[in-house]
Amino acid sequence: MQPIVLFDLDGLLIDSEPIWDAAKREVFGPLGLHLTTEMQAATRGLRQRDMVAYWFDRATIQADPDDVEQQIVAAVCRRLEGVAPKPGAEHAVAACARASRAMAVVSSSPESVIRHALASAGLDRSFDAVFSAEDDEHGKPHPGAYLRAAAALGASPDECIVIEDSLNGVLAGMSAQMTVVAVPEAADRCDPRFAIATLVLESLKDLDTSVFGAYVSMSRGSRDATSSTKSSASGSHSASRVALTATWSG
Repeated sequence: MQPIVLFDLDGLLIDSEPIWDAAKREVFGPLGLHLTTEMQAATRGLRQRDMVAYWFDRATIQADPDDVEQQIVAAVCRRLEGVAPKPGAEHAVAACARASRAMAVVSSSPESVIRHALASAGLDRSFDAVFSAEDDEHGKPHPGAYLRAAAALGASPDECIVIEDSLNGVLAGMSAQMTVVAVPEAADRCDPRFAIATLVLESLKDLDTSVFGAYVSMSRGSRDATSSTKSSASGSHSASRVALTATWSG
């Protein structure tokens, strides 16, 4: 059976992370919180309410958290007009559409932002469904949003392929016991923690759906053996990719 493919949005399909970063600086700056690049990276992949709570717990901010969240979302929507898909995004979406039985976007962003972003990028007709973790009890890295998406699409976790750019998203997909393809930003590519993903790619241009089909069709025993091989590898991205490629081709 063909798999279900679940895409993240921000930083993966569209280059929206700089947009979110600028919006957060715009809103938090006048409140006395000046976010550095490193500080922004600490909350990447989190829901906006979780991101706002994170900074309210660590800084003295005289404002209403809900109001801050709404201001950030409004600032993002203003900046999303005319946003372009990231390099390789259209290729990946088209390739996965041919090799899957359904595709969806599963994002930490509010649903209004997801739909606005997809429409602005011309990708709104490419997906069968959109799922936001906005109203879930827990956001990423909790697997809830991915498990809910799978259930809604009539799939078990081992029939699903997650494509993510953030570590929190990768953790969510792995916790859901799904196949996870990580496509980290260039600055994050050397982070050894991404080695927990099933596969790490440099770009969506490198996405190979034949690999997905081969992996999803493997028996549970074979997948457990692959997991054991990964755990004994050196932890580098290249080592993980070699081990997994050998399993697929064998």
